[in-house]
Amino acid sequence: MEKKILIPTNFTKHAWNTLVYALNLYKNIPCTFYILNAYEVPVRISLKRNHNAELEAAKAESENGLQKTLQGLNFRKENSKHKFETISRNKDLAEAIQETIDAHNIDLILMVSRGENVSINAAFENEISEVTEKVEHCPFLILPEKMQELPTAKREIVFPTNYKFPFKNKEVAALIDMAENLNASIRILYINSDGRPLTKEQEQNQEALKTYFSGVDFSFHKLTQTTETAGIHLFIESRDSNFLALYKRKQGFFSKLFSQRFKEEIDFNPKVPVLILKELE
Repeated sequence: MEKKILIPTNFTKHAWNTLVYALNLYKNIPCTFYILNAYEVPVRISLKRNHNAELEAAKAESENGLQKTLQGLNFRKENSKHKFETISRNKDLAEAIQETIDAHNIDLILMVSRGENVSINAAFENEISEVTEKVEHCPFLILPEKMQELPTAKREIVFPTNYKFPFKNKEVAALIDMAENLNASIRILYINSDGRPLTKEQEQNQEALKTYFSGVDFSFHKLTQTTETAGIHLFIESRDSNFLALYKRKQGFFSKLFSQRFKEEIDFNPKVPVLILKELE
């Protein structure tokens, strides 16, 4: 089945690297890549003529940048079944992304985060945390700025959960899809910080994951006597894992992970690509 992948771009080198990463991630899969450039020209009522000129200039710059991106893609031949569409919008980035998701039924959004770490913590004001907070009904894959190549061996995705909430199959579909694309293992991590046994409801939710992940390589893991954030960091580092998947429920594990009560939690910014799974109504 063809995948529909959305990649916002600001025409920087890192945005181009994200696009190349996406081409490699879906190297053997038919895809349409939607390349989006969102720009904003604020309206100035008293300077309407100047505003129109600014708007036309910004639109031309956006469309020219997208055309240059397409020209660059013409030199790459990863997959003859890859198609590309460009979208230029005079909108806020989150609004433009949501509009594209709704119009084209996007499967995954790829974005790059500034710096060596993936800055996804809503405790800090940055573009990534703002967009992932506002955009609904579509998963994100967020890459560190300098991430260019896929790991060649031992591909492993760490998926932390406290089993307190049931998952819908559609909510973890992007994680399963990524594991299949990469021939990667899923390591389901439970941080048992209070030492209590699983409740019956938690056991049922764990069993549901067994059913969902039956078609991929997966295993269950548990850490004790540590916090969620420290445990995830330690687990990734000790196993040299390549990816992290987080489930973003409006109220739940993801929100707790980023609470501002502890500085350790505020500092949670992974150095590996992060797949953000969104809660679906």
